[in-house]
Amino acid sequence: MIIQRLYFIPCILLLAFIPKSYASPIQQDENTFTSKLPVVSILRTVLLGYMTHILTIRPRTGVTDFPTVLRRISALIYPSSGIGTAVESIYKALRADKILGIAQFEPFLKQYKEEEEESKDKKTKDKGSDSLDSLDSTNTTALSSSLVTSESMPEHKKDIEYDAKTLGPSDIYSNASQLRDRLIKDAKAAGIEIKDHDNAPYLAAFLHVLGPDKAKKTKSCILNRSVTVGFNKAKTTVRMVSSCVAEEISVAGPGAVCENQAEILPKVFRYMTDSMIAQLEPAHNMDDTSFIAIFVTVGQLFFTTIECMDIDGDRWAKVIIIIFTTMSILQTFSLLVLHKQTMTFSIKDEDDEKILLKYDSLVLTEKELKDFGDKNEDLEDNEEVVIYSTLTGTIAFLLIGVWADYTIHSTTEWLVISWIISPMLFIFGIIIGVVLDFTNKVVATILFTCIIIGSIGCLTAATIIGYLPK
Repeated sequence: MIIQRLYFIPCILLLAFIPKSYASPIQQDENTFTSKLPVVSILRTVLLGYMTHILTIRPRTGVTDFPTVLRRISALIYPSSGIGTAVESIYKALRADKILGIAQFEPFLKQYKEEEEESKDKKTKDKGSDSLDSLDSTNTTALSSSLVTSESMPEHKKDIEYDAKTLGPSDIYSNASQLRDRLIKDAKAAGIEIKDHDNAPYLAAFLHVLGPDKAKKTKSCILNRSVTVGFNKAKTTVRMVSSCVAEEISVAGPGAVCENQAEILPKVFRYMTDSMIAQLEPAHNMDDTSFIAIFVTVGQLFFTTIECMDIDGDRWAKVIIIIFTTMSILQTFSLLVLHKQTMTFSIKDEDDEKILLKYDSLVLTEKELKDFGDKNEDLEDNEEVVIYSTLTGTIAFLLIGVWADYTIHSTTEWLVISWIISPMLFIFGIIIGVVLDFTNKVVATILFTCIIIGSIGCLTAATIIGYLPK
């Protein structure tokens, strides 16, 4: 205890010899907050402004040579590269029936629906008038009984509607077949030619029987090319774009048990057999929501607004954030218009003798051969669309520079402009390669790699320099 008390003596001596300062505390003019450090600002911009954009990119399910990972890397380096994908999706959603070849049957289906609704209304009115007549001619006991019956009618009606919405596969197949026969009859009466190999009437009838919600989801699955055909033979009878082993992709559906999966275009479905089209009934379950993309886009928009309201920062560095946010909005809008899918849905190639989908066995007109030919005319793979979308995006992004002021002539300005126009080097490279018939893949790969590295360098340097204290 005595030794412990002796520890206080040195402390008292130190306090006695330390000089006391009676001056007022120094008031710092500027407080450096951690959030204002350049490193923190740069990391925040990269994470919230750049990296979040890749979460809005449409995932690619099915058989493809350009998977989701490459799409997102490309969108991170060149945001304008996603314009073609977004425009393609919006176009497909607006022209879905035209692409599937069932647009000519929509007026008939609309007429059938109106007739069905009128028939239901008429039956309801007839039942109501019959109930009133019976009420007038019966006694009080019958009146109470009728009231009980009338009160239970809405529930019974709901049960009938619910059963109609939950038809089994056999019922859907039967109803679609009956509706198909009616469509063919009315279409021929209206002068619409339907060839033997064209099964578009059944496809239209099948989607109509599914109901609006399931039909929309099924169409999205088809238009996104998330439906494949499974086959075990050396080559499927269905016209395919490319194929792969089933183990290479996540796949569900009747054709998932097959060894191979074939990628097919949306316009091919009208030439499939009834049984193959009927296999699409569960395809609507592949539909996926875009809540994450919506949440990310709203947060990105909020972050961009706050950054642009800060008058102290470099505007040219903020142009990059605006570009990424604009592309996120476009990508998210395309996801809302045309839903994405969780995985690939596969149907089984049954090799039906009625409709054999080999080109050699089809008797097509010149126009049909052009639409159904060997060349993949999908909008996404059209070189002209890629060029025009990239050019449009470049011009739009350069117009944002008007807000940042082109008269500054700062280092950040030149870096951002170089990054914006760098995708055009790809376009020029493709054009020159086509014109000169350049086939040296090694040299082409080296040149494109240099362009990519240069673009990444411009983006990185512009971000760092733009957020450094001036």
